[in-house]
Amino acid sequence: MTGYVLRRSLMSLAALTALLAAAGALLLLWGAPPWLPFVLAVVVVGAQWALAPYLIAWLIPAYELPRTTGGYDTFEYDVRGYPRTRLLAETVARRCREAGVEPVRLGVVDDGTPNAFTFGHTRGNARIYVTRGLLDRLDERELDAVVSHEVGHVRQNDVVVMAIAATVPIVLYYAYLALRDSRQQTTVVPALVSFVGYLLSQLVVLSLSRARELGADHYSCRVTGDGDALCSALVSIGFGMGQVDAERASRTTAAHAGKDKGLQRAAAKEERRASRLRAAGLLGIADSRQGATVLAATERGLEPTEVIGALRWDTCTPWARFSQLFSTHPLVVRRIAALEDSGLPGAPQRWSARDVGASCSGPDLDRARRRFLPELVVRYAPFLALAVGVVAWSSEDWELLAQAAAAGGLALCVRTALQRPLRAAEPTGRIAALLPRLDANPASGIPVEVRGHVTGRGMPGYVLSPDLVVQDESGFVPVLYQQPWPFARSIFGLLRVPDLLEQEVVVRGWYRRTPAPVLELRELVPAQGRRVRGFAWVAAYVLSLVIALAGGITWWLLMLAG
Repeated sequence: MTGYVLRRSLMSLAALTALLAAAGALLLLWGAPPWLPFVLAVVVVGAQWALAPYLIAWLIPAYELPRTTGGYDTFEYDVRGYPRTRLLAETVARRCREAGVEPVRLGVVDDGTPNAFTFGHTRGNARIYVTRGLLDRLDERELDAVVSHEVGHVRQNDVVVMAIAATVPIVLYYAYLALRDSRQQTTVVPALVSFVGYLLSQLVVLSLSRARELGADHYSCRVTGDGDALCSALVSIGFGMGQVDAERASRTTAAHAGKDKGLQRAAAKEERRASRLRAAGLLGIADSRQGATVLAATERGLEPTEVIGALRWDTCTPWARFSQLFSTHPLVVRRIAALEDSGLPGAPQRWSARDVGASCSGPDLDRARRRFLPELVVRYAPFLALAVGVVAWSSEDWELLAQAAAAGGLALCVRTALQRPLRAAEPTGRIAALLPRLDANPASGIPVEVRGHVTGRGMPGYVLSPDLVVQDESGFVPVLYQQPWPFARSIFGLLRVPDLLEQEVVVRGWYRRTPAPVLELRELVPAQGRRVRGFAWVAAYVLSLVIALAGGITWWLLMLAG
């Protein structure tokens, strides 16, 4: 482990150690055998570590190149139609030699989504899989940078480190289950503490994962001396993920519209393969969930300064930092900033996050910063009220339970008003123009009106998927269809969505960032057919008011009775 990676990981490792010790202390206080959860955690993680590489290889079939002395035999794969496989094999072999590791098992995945990922048990049997989409999209310098990033994961034993780190959340979760299932009122609070510790440990493991990603970026920049190539690859991959998903959705729509069974089967197979690839990319070069953000910010031919400028939300708003806590990968703009500040000879020069960082000023940012803490409190206050209610119910404190219901209902009402304000929708000329807005975040929505055409479903190939993808010439945005009654989403996906596909539409709803952009549908007006309305917002307002009134009235009655 290099000094840079150790420094990046030290705080996370220390936090995991402290949480593990706290879990042991809770179990000792409860009287459980202290060795039980630790043994169970080691067994579970050990089995996962042992079986995961075989499971990933089964889920994601790849053409593995036969290994030779110090390299790979690429003849068969040139014949299969992968002429760039020779360049890939030579690059991987060279970077493995420089890293002091044996040539890894190298595979090419027949999928258009650009990505590369690493898995295995140890350095000795590590595998690096690269998709066809990545080979098609990246130039020689970018491919070298991505390969070096993946070899950095192998050299730093990241698979082993993450497997060991995963034991801590499992221990805490077992402690929570043991305390919860004891059916004793005295263990309710320790059980809640254990569950909170479990959630915190999950966040720490994600932080460790992000640190390992930055470490692999750092390694790639150091050995290639070309940080600009890695930055360019990160943006190209993020853009390509979103673009390929949109194109796949369009092909799936066309296949179902044409009633061609062969095309439908091919589209379904392609979507299953893509789903498997997304599920297995823990140590991938990029997070597929961030791809939509990059595509919405990017158009063909943009200069690096324009791309970084379009990602101002990711750099400036406090919500970006907070949202990143729940991701395995740092946001792309933050990875570029880390490389820029690395002090390495190969630090990026053409790609700069400092410029957009310098633009983090102005009244919109001041408002976003002032509102962050109140919005954060409002977003999570209902969950806090729920936790207090559970404790009150377990201790049969009915007055506290009524107070928690009243406070939780009011908090839920305020949260609904922030996420779904009832003012008139603002017309938006271009979908991409929404992306830099700092007043959109997971807690606050903007009423907007967008125009475009429906390119596909939110989950391509799934006939019950009710969500839509609306695109114009600048980008696309997922449109969420929400209803309060059961099965409404599935019925809408089955019966109405096919008529909306490829239609020009006007969508009114609430735009939010999570950090990926999303638009919750309030009203959709197609060029042909009936308009569509969503009523989840009505149910949210009504439910929050009912809870607040019920809690308040019950509290008042209890006070009168007392």
